[in-house]
Amino acid sequence: MKRLILLFGIIHLGINIYSQDWKKYPYAPEKSLISFPKDEGRHTNEPTEWWYFFSHLKGEESGTNYTVMFSFFYRDTLIFDGMRILNISNETTGEFFPDYKPLVYKYNSEDHLEIEADLFDHTENWFTKKDSLGNLIPFEYELHAITQNAALDIDMSVIKRPMILVDSGYLNQGINNYTYYYSFTGFDVKGYLTLNNKKEKVSGIGWFDKQYGNFHPEVREKYEWFSIQLSNNMDINVWNIFTTDNKLPLNPTYRLFNCYINDSTFYYTYNFDIEHKAYFYSPDSSRIYGGKFKLIEDSLGINLDITVQNPNCEATFPFPFYEGPIGIKGTVNGKNVTGKGFGELLHFYQFPELEMLEPSGYWDYKIPIQWDVKNPDEGRPLTYDLLVKNQDDNEFKYLARGLSENTFLIDTTELSLDTGYYFMVTATSVDSFLTDTIVSNGCFKPNLVTENHIFDNIIVAPNPFSDRLLIKMTSSAFEGGELELFSEKSKRVLRKSIDNNSSEILLNTNDLKQGIYILKLSNKNKFFIKKLIKVEKE
Repeated sequence: MKRLILLFGIIHLGINIYSQDWKKYPYAPEKSLISFPKDEGRHTNEPTEWWYFFSHLKGEESGTNYTVMFSFFYRDTLIFDGMRILNISNETTGEFFPDYKPLVYKYNSEDHLEIEADLFDHTENWFTKKDSLGNLIPFEYELHAITQNAALDIDMSVIKRPMILVDSGYLNQGINNYTYYYSFTGFDVKGYLTLNNKKEKVSGIGWFDKQYGNFHPEVREKYEWFSIQLSNNMDINVWNIFTTDNKLPLNPTYRLFNCYINDSTFYYTYNFDIEHKAYFYSPDSSRIYGGKFKLIEDSLGINLDITVQNPNCEATFPFPFYEGPIGIKGTVNGKNVTGKGFGELLHFYQFPELEMLEPSGYWDYKIPIQWDVKNPDEGRPLTYDLLVKNQDDNEFKYLARGLSENTFLIDTTELSLDTGYYFMVTATSVDSFLTDTIVSNGCFKPNLVTENHIFDNIIVAPNPFSDRLLIKMTSSAFEGGELELFSEKSKRVLRKSIDNNSSEILLNTNDLKQGIYILKLSNKNKFFIKKLIKVEKE
């Protein structure tokens, strides 16, 4: 993914350091639209709401490592109020124990967290603890849940001040959705886990997310979300949202990084990168998820490798998605750190589908070899190998390896112009998991096409050019299509759609370096090629 150049960050500094002055009710952080305990409860005016908790736990007797994810989800339907998800993973063996149930809320408080849910064959509870006088104990909770194979009976205590995302807690997500959002990034968790009829005392760390609004995971714009708890006491909540055409827009509506540097220093930005490094199949091999990522945020000196720890942790109801533990290691300001967290991956990847564009019908060797990806995905960066063989050879030979652009101008001094050639392109993801190969449709003998071979009456001036370039149709208007400008090394430096009613195009070329360029105008039926030279302005 291309590195962002936009800068957008806010640092919120508090006076107190590592104190717990926040651990009281009521608690309303400055600038926040969220207050406690009220916004821990149900918001009846919002169509979607969920209470989400995960934890890394360890059995005190067995030493077994577990991860637990639990969520009450509100989404009104004709029959149910929503659903409950309880996923337990044995990280020692890799076993995964998912359980999904529709529910009706028997009680869901509107002024604090107190939920009693009817799952039709039993009842489950999640509530704020109370003292002997019936008063709420701030940020202390109990959770009791049960499945056919497991039971969870735990106490949870928030040990870090609530993270109010983007300071206010209100943000837009995707093309037309909004959400209120806060996290408890530090939970002390103790209690009992029963698995396969064996009850064991467990303890560990946890994380809690609360969202309410109209944003919903079933929307067509899918996302990749990570919670990160680092060994240097940093906590990070970060995500990318994909558009329906698999783009990752560079704005805070589609991407956000929220970080507690420490308990009194909060920072958020959309100036960061998530580079996709590896992919993996779902357990039934029908879906592909991102499996390894690199998170880079320059302002804080963050460079982290994020790896899916248990590929078995795929939830399948109400729709398939990965929800499981991630491992983190890397550096913050050059110092080594490790970490734990959870990933929620809703975006599926596909194998690339290549299409050969040039040559087509004939081969003008002044035109770069070009191909396209029919199913582009900005979460699946590709590199390309270009191979060639003449009509008498049995094997393809490499012309270029590891290309980042989907175009390449061949140096014909290395080829005979008296024979025909086949071309092959291979696209590969960074881990070589996602690949595709395409071969040109036929054997092409090099031909030199005149500059005005199809598009007639075109003037390109001046040539050589410096700060501007005029392309003009002298007798009629362009019939739509596309303008492309390639450097001498075949890198496309400009791509522009052509208006159907336009008779001239003026390009600002100040930013181009000196050198040789190839101009190409094309639509479905016509094309025009011309070699140009960029010089310094006098």
